[in-house]
Amino acid sequence: MKRPEFDDFRELFLECLSLDYKIDPLLCNKKQWLDLGDEKCRRDILETLNKKLQKKYGVEFAVNRRLLGVDGPVESAIIQVFHELSTINIMARINAKILARRTNQIN
Repeated sequence: MKRPEFDDFRELFLECLSLDYKIDPLLCNKKQWLDLGDEKCRRDILETLNKKLQKKYGVEFAVNRRLLGVDGPVESAIIQVFHELSTINIMARINAKILARRTNQIN
């Protein structure tokens, strides 16, 4: 499981905005995350992003209220979602190491 680098993640996020919701990625820095439609619209964007991440990288994040309600520009939402993804990735790697150590101790 390897998460994307931030620039790749950002590009994928902006792609989801432009493909699914016809939002010009160049204008995203001027838009507020909460102004991109209602909560369902933002959930759909994040779920589309999750599907693309799963398909391309084999990773995903939890779509939650905190991410749906980021109060700030779209760029802030991108950063928060990337942080969530990175945290989950780190936890998965730590868990894998712990399980590997336990398996080695058993054998």
